[in-house]
Amino acid sequence: MIRLISLNFTLFAGAWLLSVAGQENEKPNVLFGRAQDLEIELVTVPDSVGSGGKPAPTGADAKSSQEGRWLRIDVPFATEKKITPEIKFKFFLEGYELVEGEKGAKDTEKFVVLTGEITYRDVPAGAKHFAGMFLPPASTLRFAGKKASGENDWGSRRMNLRVEAIDRGVPVEEVFDLQSDKERGASGRGGKKDADWYKSPDAQEVSGALLPVTETPFWPKDYRRYPQLKKS
Repeated sequence: MIRLISLNFTLFAGAWLLSVAGQENEKPNVLFGRAQDLEIELVTVPDSVGSGGKPAPTGADAKSSQEGRWLRIDVPFATEKKITPEIKFKFFLEGYELVEGEKGAKDTEKFVVLTGEITYRDVPAGAKHFAGMFLPPASTLRFAGKKASGENDWGSRRMNLRVEAIDRGVPVEEVFDLQSDKERGASGRGGKKDADWYKSPDAQEVSGALLPVTETPFWPKDYRRYPQLKKS
């Protein structure tokens, strides 16, 4: 009897160890691409998109209108499974809001974290998908800080960007962190010494500042660019 119990326990322990080893060796389903493959740039809406539509209001600032430059962020990722029912991404982007000085005081700037979420469904296996979000022209100017042409710091990859993924309700261990290979980012935030920059107590989160392509003039022209979007 004792031998039988011992044998059953040994078989159970062996099966458990094999199960654990299999889980450890299982390749993650969602993998982010290299930082070099990130596409982040300031872009204008193609003329063909707005042709035939009503013009912008007279006297409108062209830089801050919908015809201005949008910040486009396309983060590469891959999937292993034949079909992944749902993948959710959350973006965190470093920004600075100008605070005008009063009564002769100098202008200052406030550290903000611009966020946005997007969910794709029925994502087929593929070595290179893109998760994309956009910052509208007026917001691009608003959160570029007090430096002249500060919005160009995003396109030159000087600002922090972090993207998290949730695969079928389970957080993916790997994250996309643009400055992870540096000691610190160009602003002094982020990098290896400040990995939690997006949770800084002096940061103000601006939720929903980043938009999916469906809320931009680039839709539906760029429908081929991304997996199937899930409506919120």
